[in-house]
Amino acid sequence: MKTNAVHSYENRHTILAPLVQGAAIGAVAGGIGKYVVPLTTEEKNSDEYIKIANRVNDQKTAYNFRTQKYIDSLAAKDKRSLAEDEFIKMFDGMQEGQKMKPSKIRTAINNIMAKNPNELFEFKRICKNSSDVAEQTAKQFMSAYNLVTKQIRPMSFFLATGAVLGAFVALVNDAIKVKINN
Repeated sequence: MKTNAVHSYENRHTILAPLVQGAAIGAVAGGIGKYVVPLTTEEKNSDEYIKIANRVNDQKTAYNFRTQKYIDSLAAKDKRSLAEDEFIKMFDGMQEGQKMKPSKIRTAINNIMAKNPNELFEFKRICKNSSDVAEQTAKQFMSAYNLVTKQIRPMSFFLATGAVLGAFVALVNDAIKVKINN
């Protein structure tokens, strides 16, 4: 049979271990939370973020190395359709950063309609594929930039918040155990 003084001494020292363990688990969860928590409105409204997002959106429609890579993949084919030839011709002479003029697209469409109207759907498909590639590249870039933005966040805030919450949960859990045991 334990005396009351010995029993209270043991209870006082047994709370420290779960509290430290809860704080450690909470700190790890907080560190992970730094990257899991989505960007806040303030982070997305910062001047730097808006500048990068606008630049990425602007580059989606500009001639660049990705566009040239797509054109090279079409040009590498042994047999190209009329639509593919017209698509490749649209980009002849374009420089890095230039945007496609609507007049060039109309000219390509008129050439296709004059030679073989059935190729028009193929031309639209090629244009759509090119736009999809640009869109996916922009999404990948913004995803990477979001990760960079999350990396800038202060780790200490997330570690401290996680540790405090973890310790609190451990304390509440221990209090519930004591109530149930009594």
